Amino acid sequence: MLKRFAIMMTVFAIAGCSETEPVEVDIDEIAAEVGLAPEDYKVHENGAIEVYSKVGTEQENVSWYQDDLSEPIETVGMLDGDAIIASAGLEPDEVEDSADTEGQPKKLYVINNETPLSALFSHSPNSIELNWYQFSDKPETTENSQQSLKDVYKLARAMAGREGAEAIMYLSNGGKYRSKPVSGYPATGQCNDGICFIHIDLSSE
Repeated sequence: MLKRFAIMMTVFAIAGCSETEPVEVDIDEIAAEVGLAPEDYKVHENGAIEVYSKVGTEQENVSWYQDDLSEPIETVGMLDGDAIIASAGLEPDEVEDSADTEGQPKKLYVINNETPLSALFSHSPNSIELNWYQFSDKPETTENSQQSLKDVYKLARAMAGREGAEAIMYLSNGGKYRSKPVSGYPATGQCNDGICFIHIDLSSE
């Protein structure tokens, strides 16, 4: 039986941040996709992923995509998830409706359901989370990871223009955000063993 974990991408460990909406991902499926055996990694009770193999060592040789802002994308702000998707020019394969921890409507947009390495976009009136991947152990996973990063760039630009693109560029190159403002909203984010996120708190401007 496959294990499914509500991964909070280590946001829970950062003091001063609002409660994060978990994004459910199939860790076993992703691990198999990037060539990890069960003994190569461990998922802790708090959702943190510890990778024992050297899956990330080749990432230094990969030139990760960086958006040069040449493709026109209208900045529509952060309050309307559907408008963000439309402005980014993306057509999600799946849209899941639910509620956030405050009972507000929440949507999870799965951009490409043909790979577990798809970009994910979670939106509610209280928060936004973008998730992408940067695995490089084999050509297929590198290609899917690059595409997830490209999609997230588009979403970030639709939300916050150049500032959004700069945030993704910084995080995808190893930077970390700790309540750093993006368009006036506190954002937290980082990449950990090829799994990347940015969480934006819309409830405190």
